[in-house]
Amino acid sequence: MKQKTVYLILIMILWLAVTPRVMAMNLAQRVGAGFNSQIGLTQHLDAASVRYWMDRDMGIQGDFAFLSLSPNNGGGQTAFGIGGKFLYNVIEEKNMNLYAGGGIYVFNQPVDTSTGTKMKTGFSLGALSGIEFFFQGLPNLGFNLELDLGVKHLDGYGTTFGISADSINAGVHYYF
Repeated sequence: MKQKTVYLILIMILWLAVTPRVMAMNLAQRVGAGFNSQIGLTQHLDAASVRYWMDRDMGIQGDFAFLSLSPNNGGGQTAFGIGGKFLYNVIEEKNMNLYAGGGIYVFNQPVDTSTGTKMKTGFSLGALSGIEFFFQGLPNLGFNLELDLGVKHLDGYGTTFGISADSINAGVHYYF
């Protein structure tokens, strides 16, 4: 999963470097639907995501992740996660919107134990900062990259606090 996170970061940096003209958008009263990669502790779960900006400064986001695992030897399992964020637009620049906020998530995912793989429940709670930018010619498609600081707990695995590779999140939303 760390390799996936590194690839997402490199793609975002490449987009920023290659595209010279980016514009900030007024997202007040707009709904964005898309995806985010961020839920979980031992692995990220990609989530369907909905964002709503109440005005230029405040927004909310809801995420739902679902992944069905069917190993070759049988015993399929389902990992899921659900949660949300409160977002506050701190700076609206010509090239991007910079925001901060907080989020809470509950998730269920597989963990390898001495007796095999078992499903465990966890939660995360934390603060975040992020950017959202729009490419010229794609005024309704927003790309976001976030870094969070928080507590993540998974039964049978433990609790973490801080910033790590699991704290880097990326997403894409199409605004209606």
